[in-house]
Amino acid sequence: MSEKEKVLKKADGLYSEAVHETPPNRTKLDHLVDLLCDHPQLLYEKFFDKGHEAASIVVDVWHGTGDMNADDNLSILTPPAAWGWTVMEETVCHAPPRELMETKYPELAQKFLKLAEHTLEHVESTPGLIVRRSVQALTRFWPEIINACISLKTTNPVWKQLYEKMLELAQVLMQMSERSDDPALQMHLVKFLETEATVFTPVPELGASPRSTLNLDMLPTAHPYIDKNALAKRGERARQQLVRLLPSSDHMRLCNTSFITAIINSIVYLMNLRPQFCQDLLERLTNWYAVINSSEQTMTHLQLVIISKALRIALLHLYTRRYMGAYSEVLESTLDTLGGPEWIRWQEQQARERERRQRQRAREREQAPRLPEAEGAHHSARWVPAPEDGQEDLAYQPAPGADTDVGMQSSDSTGAKRAAGTIDVDDDDEEKQMRLLEESAKRVKLEEDKEKEASMQPLEEEKRLQRHQRAQAVDREMEDEMQKALLSEKQFDLPIMDSMPLETRQEHVIEAIRRVAAGSEQLRKFIEHKRILHDVPSSLNLIQHQKVLANGLSTNSKVLEDSMVMLVRLVSNCYIVFYEAKSADEADPDMGPSTQWGELHACIDQILQSIIDSPRTHYELAMILLYELWMSVVITDPELKRAPDKPENKYTVLALYLQWCESIFDAIVKSSMELAAASESVPTSTQTTGADSANGAAVVPQQQQQQQQPDELILNFIKDAPYLLPAHLLKIEECLKSPKTALLGFTTLERAIELRPSIFNAGLDILLTYSAHPERATRVGCIRAVKKHYPNSLSAQRIVTVANTSFDIGMKGASTRATELEKKVKDIFERVDEPAPENEEKSAEAIEKKKAEALTLRKQEEQSIESGLVIHMELLLALSTKNVELLSTVFEAYKKAMPTVQIAVRRIITPLIKSMVNTPTKIIPVLTNFPTGSETLALRIIYLLCVDGARVPAKELVQAVLSMCDKRKLDGNFIVFIFGGMDREEALRRLPIVVSLLNNSEGSRVMLRESFARLTTSYLNRPSVLSPTQLLMGLHDPSVAALGNKAMEAISVYESMTKPDGTHMFSTAVFDTALKLLSEQEHMTSLMLHTADVYYRQRNGPVGTVIKLLQKLIERKVWHQDESLMKAFVHSFRAMQPGTLALVKSIPQDVLKRMVEMDKDLAVSIREYVGKMDEQARKPYKWLFK
Repeated sequence: MSEKEKVLKKADGLYSEAVHETPPNRTKLDHLVDLLCDHPQLLYEKFFDKGHEAASIVVDVWHGTGDMNADDNLSILTPPAAWGWTVMEETVCHAPPRELMETKYPELAQKFLKLAEHTLEHVESTPGLIVRRSVQALTRFWPEIINACISLKTTNPVWKQLYEKMLELAQVLMQMSERSDDPALQMHLVKFLETEATVFTPVPELGASPRSTLNLDMLPTAHPYIDKNALAKRGERARQQLVRLLPSSDHMRLCNTSFITAIINSIVYLMNLRPQFCQDLLERLTNWYAVINSSEQTMTHLQLVIISKALRIALLHLYTRRYMGAYSEVLESTLDTLGGPEWIRWQEQQARERERRQRQRAREREQAPRLPEAEGAHHSARWVPAPEDGQEDLAYQPAPGADTDVGMQSSDSTGAKRAAGTIDVDDDDEEKQMRLLEESAKRVKLEEDKEKEASMQPLEEEKRLQRHQRAQAVDREMEDEMQKALLSEKQFDLPIMDSMPLETRQEHVIEAIRRVAAGSEQLRKFIEHKRILHDVPSSLNLIQHQKVLANGLSTNSKVLEDSMVMLVRLVSNCYIVFYEAKSADEADPDMGPSTQWGELHACIDQILQSIIDSPRTHYELAMILLYELWMSVVITDPELKRAPDKPENKYTVLALYLQWCESIFDAIVKSSMELAAASESVPTSTQTTGADSANGAAVVPQQQQQQQQPDELILNFIKDAPYLLPAHLLKIEECLKSPKTALLGFTTLERAIELRPSIFNAGLDILLTYSAHPERATRVGCIRAVKKHYPNSLSAQRIVTVANTSFDIGMKGASTRATELEKKVKDIFERVDEPAPENEEKSAEAIEKKKAEALTLRKQEEQSIESGLVIHMELLLALSTKNVELLSTVFEAYKKAMPTVQIAVRRIITPLIKSMVNTPTKIIPVLTNFPTGSETLALRIIYLLCVDGARVPAKELVQAVLSMCDKRKLDGNFIVFIFGGMDREEALRRLPIVVSLLNNSEGSRVMLRESFARLTTSYLNRPSVLSPTQLLMGLHDPSVAALGNKAMEAISVYESMTKPDGTHMFSTAVFDTALKLLSEQEHMTSLMLHTADVYYRQRNGPVGTVIKLLQKLIERKVWHQDESLMKAFVHSFRAMQPGTLALVKSIPQDVLKRMVEMDKDLAVSIREYVGKMDEQARKPYKWLFK
C-alpha cells in the first residue's frame, strides 16, 4: 500500500468515526482538517465533495428543500456542516498546482460560491455557526480570487464569472454589516470590512512593511473585468463602515464588549498597515470614545473599563512602530488624553532610556582625548542639524516591554575612535556631531558671560550696592527689635491658680492678654520686613546666611509661620489661665466686647486674614493653628459636651475656633472652585517644557491633570480638621450649583461622608437634594454617591422616602403639563378662523394646518414632559437596580397617569430594563404582579428583556410570563416576544392565541410578523424553535384553522413577510413542501386550499402542484367531509381552470351536479369541456345540456 493510500485510509477512518458518534466528535473532525492541510491533494480529489455535501444537507433541511424528517437531527448535522465549510475554505483559499488551477479549481470555486449564496439568502433561518463559517470563508477567498485573476493570463470566461459572483456576495456582506444585530456574526463581518479596507487601499511611501501582500497598487489600471476605481470606492466605504459600527447613545444596536473590542483592534490594525488614514481614523475613534465615556446610561462601568484598556493598549502598540513617526504627535496627544498605567510606564521607560544614553555619552566624553581647537572648529563648521525634537526618540523606540539597549553600538564605536585619537572627518555619526556642537556652544556661552561682566556699567554696580546696604540695614533693625523684645519680656510660665489670691490671678490674665497684643505688633512688623526682602532681586543672593534668634526661631526659614504659631499659643495660654482663674473663683466674669477679650480677638485677625488670602499655600499652617485652638477648647470649655455648636458667647475659645474653622473652610471652598472653573475653561493640549522638549517627551498640561484628579483640598480639610460642624458642609452647595464645579462638589461629598461619620447625615441630605438637579451631570453624580449607601445603611429608608417623594412630584408636574397640553390642542381645533374659509377646499386646508400645528406643539410638550419627569425619576430608577421592588411604585403611579405621561415613563425606564437583560430574574416578581391598568408598561418591559435578537430569552422569564398569562387570562401580546425561548410543543400550543390577535389592523399584523420572525430565528449554539415549514404546518393545525378568517389572514401575513432587502423571508420551496405534507394528513381543512390559492397567485407557483392537491381530495372523497372544505374545493376548482377540468372525469355525476349548483359559473366551463369529448364519452353528461 502506497503512502497516499495510507493517508487516504486514515482520513476516511477519521471521518467515519467522527460522524457516527452522537453527537459528532468535533475533535476528530479538527484532526482530520489538520491531516488534509498536510496532504492538500486529498482536498481536490475527494474531501472537497464530502465537505460540500455535509454543508449542503443542513442548508437544504433548514430552508425546507430537503428531507423534513432530518429536521429533528439538525443538531447532529451541524458539526459536520461546519467541518465541511472549513474544508471548502482550505481548498479554495490555497492555490493548487498549475494544472489544477486552470482545470478543476474553477469548478470547485463555483460550487463553493453557489452554496455560500444559498446560505446568505436565508441568514435568518440558518444556524448561526454555519453563517459565520461561510462569512469567514468568503473573507479569505476574496483576496485569493483577485490574486488569481491578476496572475493568470487567461481568457477563460469562468474566472470572470467567479469574480463577478464574489463581488455580488461581497455586496451582500456589506449590507449584512449594516443591519445585523448578532454580535458573533458581526465580529466576522468586521474582519471582512477590515480585509476590504486594507486590500483596496494603496500602501503609503513610508518605512512600513504591511503584512498584506495584496493592495490597490498591485491592481492593473486596465483589466478586462476588474474595475480598480470601483474597488477603491469599496475600500473607502469599508473604512467608513468600520467606524459607523461603533455603538453610541443614539445607536445602541450592538453594545457588546467583545464586538467593540474587535472593531477597535480592526481600526488600529488598519492604521498600522495604512498609516495615511491614521489621523482621520484616530480623530473619529477618540471622538467616539469621548461621547460614549460621557454617557452614563450607554454602557456599564465594567464595559467602559474594558474598552478603555483595549483602546489604550492598541494605540500604544501602534505608537511604537518605527514607520509611525510622522503621526507620533497625534498619537501622543491621544494617549495623553486617555492616560492609563500603560502609557505612564512607557514614558517612564523612555525617560530612563534617555538618561542612560546621556550618561553613556558623558562617560565617552570624559574618556576621549580633547580635540585640537582647529579640528573642533572644522567639525563644527561641517555639522549637519539633528532631527527635530522627538525624532531621535521615535526612531529608537522599542516595543512595550522589550529589553533593548538602543544606541549602544554607535556610542561604543565612537568612543573607540576617540580613544584611538583618530576621528574621520567624513564621519556622519549624529551622536559625535551632537557632542561637538554641545562643547562648542559651552565655550561660546562662557566667553559671552566674561564679556558681559567686563562691560557692566559703574552705575549698575552702584545700584546693586545700594540695594545690598538697604537690605542689611533692615535686617539689623529687625534683629535689634527682636532682641529688645526678648530681653524686656520675662519668661511666662503657667502658674498654679489654686494657691493664688484673686488679684494675682486677674493680673496673670491681663498679662497674658498684653503679651498677645505685643506679639501681634511684632508679627505685623515682621510681615512688613518679609515684604521688603521679597522686593530685593533674588539673583543678588544678598540674604543667604541664616540667623537664629534667642527663642530658637530663624529669620529665613518659616519665620512668619513660626511667629503665628507662637502667637496662637499665647492666645491659648491666655484662655487656659482665664479658665483656671474662673474655676478657682467659681465666678462668671464679664467677657463682653468692651473688655480686653475683644481686644485679644482683634489682635490676631491679621493671622486669619493671611491664611484666608492664600489657603492652599498656608494649609498646613492653618491646620496647626486650628489644632492649637482646639486643644484649648478641650481644656477650657466645659460646655463642649452639651452644645459644641452653640458656644456661650462669641468671645470664648470655642467661638474663636468655630469662627476660624468656618472662615478657613469657606476660603478653601472658594479656592477649589476657582481652580475647577479654570480647569474647565482652559483647553487641554499637549505642552512641552524646554528640558523635556529636548528629549522629545510630551508634558501633560496642569489643567488636564487636575481634570483627571479632582482637587482634594476640601476633602483634606474635612478629614484633617479636629472638629467640624455639619452645617459647614452647606458651603459645598455652591460647588453643586455650577456645572463647572459640580464634579468637585459631589466627588468631595461622596468621599467625605464615608471618611467622617459625624457629617454623614448632613452630607447625605445635600446629595439627596441635588439628586433632582436640572443639570444632568450634577444629578447623576449625586445619585451615584447616594446609591453607594443603599440598601446597606441606616439611612436606607430615608433615601427611599426622598426618592418616592421626588417621583411623586415629577408625576404630578408631568400630569399638570399633560392636562395643559390637551387643553392647548383642543383650543387649536376649536379656534375660529377669521376670515372664515370661502369653500370646502379652503376649509380642508385650514384643518390640515391646525393638525400640523397641534402635532408640532404635542412633540415639543412631550419632550418637555419627559425631560422634566426624568429629573425626578432617575434616583428611584437607580435605587431599583439594587431593590427591584421599588418599581412597584412606578407601576402604581403609571396606571393612574395620562397617556402622554405613560409614554414618557416607558421611554425613561428603557435603559434600566436593558441593564437587566442578563439577570431578568430580579424583575420577575414585580413584573408578574403588575396592577391592572399598567399592562402596556409590563408589555414594554417584556419586550425590552427580549429585544436582543441574538439572545435566547431566559428560561425563567419565559416560564414566568406563561404562568402569568394562564393565571390572569392575558391576551397573546404578552407571548409574542418570548416565543424564541419556548420549546416546539409549547410554541405550537400557543400559536392560536397569537393568531387570534388579528383584527384587520396593521398593529395586529405587526405583532404577528414579530411572532413569526422570533419563531424562525436561529440563535448562537441553538437552532430556531420552528423551521419555516413547521411554522406553516402549524398554521394549518385545526385549532388555528377554527379561527376562520383570522387563520386566512395569518397565512397572508406569513407569505408577505420580507427581508430588509425586499426579498421574501420564506422561500417558495417552503410552500411546496408544506402543501405536499398537508395533502398527506388524515384531517384536511379548507385553510389548506386557501394556502394553495395564495401559493398560486402570490408566488406564481406551478398549477400542477395545486391540481395534484385537488386530485388527492377527490381520491379521499372530499364531498363526504366538512361542508366548508367542499366549498373551498369548488372555489379552487373554478379558480385553477382550465387545468382542473381534466379532473371532471374522476368526479361522480351526483357530486358534479352538486358542484354546478354551488357555483353556476362552473357549469359553463364544464359544458364547454364536455362538448369537446366524443359522443360516447358525452353520454353521462347529457344533463349538462338540458
